[in-house]
Amino acid sequence: MAGLMSVNGEAGGEPLRIGIPLVDMATGLNATIGILLALIERGKSGRGQFVEAALYDSAIALMHPHLANYLMSGRKPVRFGNAHPNVAPYDCFQTRSCAIFLGVGNDGQFAKFCRLVGHPEWLDDPRFASNGLRGQNRAALRALISAVLGEFDGLEIADRLLEAGVPCGPVLELDAVVDHPHTRHRRMVVEEDGYRGFGTAVKLSRTPGTVRSLPQRFGAATRRVLEAAGYSAAEIEALIAEDVAFAAVPER
Repeated sequence: MAGLMSVNGEAGGEPLRIGIPLVDMATGLNATIGILLALIERGKSGRGQFVEAALYDSAIALMHPHLANYLMSGRKPVRFGNAHPNVAPYDCFQTRSCAIFLGVGNDGQFAKFCRLVGHPEWLDDPRFASNGLRGQNRAALRALISAVLGEFDGLEIADRLLEAGVPCGPVLELDAVVDHPHTRHRRMVVEEDGYRGFGTAVKLSRTPGTVRSLPQRFGAATRRVLEAAGYSAAEIEALIAEDVAFAAVPER
């Protein structure tokens, strides 16, 4: 309803669902940001306020750059597949070993890219003199880049491009992501007593996020939570007996 599917999919193809619950996660983040904003404002005014973050609003707010393009030009966006509507070359390319995603965001990065892959003459081609012209001639540019990158090892060229300041990365499957050295370095997969789960993406220097308890069986903490809330043992058992609350049967 907010347009996300309309811009997602292959060029000329059907609208495609995004493969992650992006709107749900963005709305949760917006709610958190709203709470923090309200807390900061309360420190100045001494007053509270209602904080609202809606799925629909968050989904529309994610429509960058397509919504801005439409509001400025009046032209409805079309699906570009992996390519970017405003920037070129910004697309997925196959190498000798794997696919890589190249995100050349400006003329300086394009110059670095051309020199690194051994084709500085592309810089003298009037079709590619600016991002706007590269966008108009993206098909010709893609054909040239595809032919050249097919000669490189994907992981190696991606590392070289990154070191040169050109945004690029291999298109990794999830098992490779989990085992990637940078994933380990950033502690984005945590392991504790046989449990593996997400790390936290927000790193705090003084109070970092840690694994404080392992996932419990559903209902394992019901009695403890209700007791901490002030319910008596008899009241808790009555709630469980009436199926108002659920408590896991203790393992024997």
